[in-house]
Amino acid sequence: MSIKIYSSWVIYYIGIILCCLSTLVFAKESIRTNDNYSAADTSIQIPECSYVHEFGKLIVQEGFAVSIGGSNIYNKKSCITNKLIPNRTEYPKGSNVGYMAIATISIGGIIGNDTLVSNWSNNEFYFTNETKSLSTIDGQVNYSEDAVSECDIISTVDDNYFGSNSVQQISDYYRRNHKPLNVKITNKSYSWSYGYSEDIILHDIKIENFGNSKIEKMYIGIKFSPEVGITTDRIIKDDDIGGYKETLVIPFLCNMIDTFNLVWGADNDGDPIDGEFKRKIVFKPDGIYRSAPDVTGFILLDKHQTTFEVKVNYNWLAYEYNPMLKNNYRELGRDHFGGPLGDKNRYFLLSNNEIDFDPIYTSRITQFDPSWLYPNQEIALDVSDGYGEIKHYLSIGPYDLSPGATVSIPFAYVAGEDFHTDPNNINNLPNNPQTFYNNLDFSDIAKNALWARWIYDNPGVDTDGDGDSGRAVMCNGERIWVEGDGVPDWKAAGPPPAPYFWLTQEENAIHVRFNGSRSETEKDIFTKIADFEGYNIYFGRDDRETSLSLVGSYDLVNYDKYVWHPELGDNGKYIVEDIPYSLDSLKCLYANSCDDSLFNPLKYTATIPILTSDSIFYFTKHHFNSELSAVSKVYPNARDPRLIPEDSLTDDDFTEEGFYKFFEYEFTIDNLLPTVEYWVNVTAFDFGSPKSGLQALETSKTVGIQEAYPLSHEEVGDTKREIFVYPNPYRIDAGYRANSFEGIGEEDRHVDRVRKINFANLPPKCEIKIFSLDGDLVRHLSHDVPESDPTHTHHEWDLITRNTQLVVSGLYYWTVEFPNGETQIGKFVIIM
Repeated sequence: MSIKIYSSWVIYYIGIILCCLSTLVFAKESIRTNDNYSAADTSIQIPECSYVHEFGKLIVQEGFAVSIGGSNIYNKKSCITNKLIPNRTEYPKGSNVGYMAIATISIGGIIGNDTLVSNWSNNEFYFTNETKSLSTIDGQVNYSEDAVSECDIISTVDDNYFGSNSVQQISDYYRRNHKPLNVKITNKSYSWSYGYSEDIILHDIKIENFGNSKIEKMYIGIKFSPEVGITTDRIIKDDDIGGYKETLVIPFLCNMIDTFNLVWGADNDGDPIDGEFKRKIVFKPDGIYRSAPDVTGFILLDKHQTTFEVKVNYNWLAYEYNPMLKNNYRELGRDHFGGPLGDKNRYFLLSNNEIDFDPIYTSRITQFDPSWLYPNQEIALDVSDGYGEIKHYLSIGPYDLSPGATVSIPFAYVAGEDFHTDPNNINNLPNNPQTFYNNLDFSDIAKNALWARWIYDNPGVDTDGDGDSGRAVMCNGERIWVEGDGVPDWKAAGPPPAPYFWLTQEENAIHVRFNGSRSETEKDIFTKIADFEGYNIYFGRDDRETSLSLVGSYDLVNYDKYVWHPELGDNGKYIVEDIPYSLDSLKCLYANSCDDSLFNPLKYTATIPILTSDSIFYFTKHHFNSELSAVSKVYPNARDPRLIPEDSLTDDDFTEEGFYKFFEYEFTIDNLLPTVEYWVNVTAFDFGSPKSGLQALETSKTVGIQEAYPLSHEEVGDTKREIFVYPNPYRIDAGYRANSFEGIGEEDRHVDRVRKINFANLPPKCEIKIFSLDGDLVRHLSHDVPESDPTHTHHEWDLITRNTQLVVSGLYYWTVEFPNGETQIGKFVIIM
């Protein structure tokens, strides 16, 4: 499709950069003296890392309480995993497809005769505490028993840098200087990697009035700026659509309709490639392409919060136009971000009690429309096509906030897959917007929105003990809880903790040893029982989930009991009511005796069930029942600590690391290439929850993943290990990238930026120097990797010289200097 760029687009991004730079001036923890802030440091403080939700499929920067997402213009890494952060809000993880430029929070209210608004765009919020992150994952650097999710990010800001009620000398260039509301905002955001929650990031925004005056008619707004497309270039073409849906249909709950107040954004056509949606990167002579057929958006979690007095508003702005009701007309003006000019106009946008039509309908509004003002015809067609640089505003209020009082606004950023279903649907715009809309699929984002609400307020759970457990509906003859009691829970059902595991390098193989002491004994937070079912072992050539393959599994031998219910459906149906049964328990219940070796539960089926006086039922395997698994116990004769009094355990029951021997396992991945890198992870999964309809949950395939080379490294003296370099010679025509020896997980990078020569069999610490034939130093590499790291014997060189240029063909010498002063020397050839 053609690309249309407005001059205001350039202004917008210049403004973004200026705001980021000016905001970073205040990025360090502020210091108050005598209730006033100290003078601002005029130097620019760029944080070395950023906090980011990165364990699920939705990757979003956080850390400044009133902004969500943003561009990684400084190529910063994650403060938690030290991995490079994607250039935009990314979905799905590893796709290089961005879905949002940034979302920001605005607060508006009335104090006395003053109408005041504080927002991110004009640098009117400042850090009051350092951002922190917590995690429920044991072994993470930020693990904490106080964590709510696998990744909590908590930050606090306020709108009064100088600490008094005086006017602050910070101007937006178009209006009076900023006058604060005196509000403090704490943003707690939560994310999980579980299958049902990996597309969700929950937010709990708490707003506190720390001033001396009552704030009346306060509104809270989210400004959402979709920016969808492949992020291999810094600039994403402006062809996005969005809108508002008050309700969503939930297909898996008999098409139940529920209120979510979704404001959404997506690419206008999903970026089809050659007439179809392709989720893999496609290289073409004119660039790199990948489809973007999904959708993201914001929902309000507490639908009980919208009462007769508290309302939801939806407005949107293009740079040259915004829709407005005829009976509610107001000239908003424009600031340097294209937003309304001045506090009164900003407040109007938050509080105007409007629900605007979606932008794609702009060209269909005529001058005779009874409700809406006639749109600016110079841009109406472009806006309807998705070329209007739209900013969407979702706001809620009014609230009255007395001094010292607080109000919480829970919301979620949610994604959904396969939003676009027809690669040719764009042809319906601008003339047939309803046909276009009918071809969009909101079912996946609706499902994820419901899960977000269920995590916020667990359905069927009486949290405060007042006898109210929420609301249930009948669906396919079953009673299903669909709402909680209105009291926030912020709890997500999760799998057992992943096991601890260690990798040992062997010749052409990697040995995996893992211990599930916690995995097999920790109880589920809802059922209060240990619901462990098994382990999966994955490996691949890079750390992306799509690159990992299942190579081993260990599964408990147990069975599901299907019970006949004649009252369900039209003709009755079998359903699973209980957790899985072990073979021993089934023998005691239904065999001739508990020792009956001939009892086989699988001989009973739906057509040949067990008939009792009050029940009809049969059995199936739960999961795979992998009795012949290649995963084996390291200590097959170890005692089960669950059957032994704690004071009777001895040192012989524990490993050197302090884990129970009974839960120690091993597995070997063999037939591997010795000179390439592999990634390995071990996950744990549970048996699900039949009563709640929750499928089995598995820990993340990518969180905690480790890398190793299948090269044996014997315990020898430093000076005796033979260091070698490969490939040698390095040939530009050898097809290393095409054969997956280079550029794994870096498909978006130029071929000259993924080249590598490998140094192998290194000691944990050494200095590597590369010289030209004339003796000039080409590159100096410092190798310092803990011996416990399976990659400590290996180091890569990217063929870039110390002058940041690609090397040329020639013969090169290398030296490796050991800590004891000994040196090894070698040579390699590069043929470019």
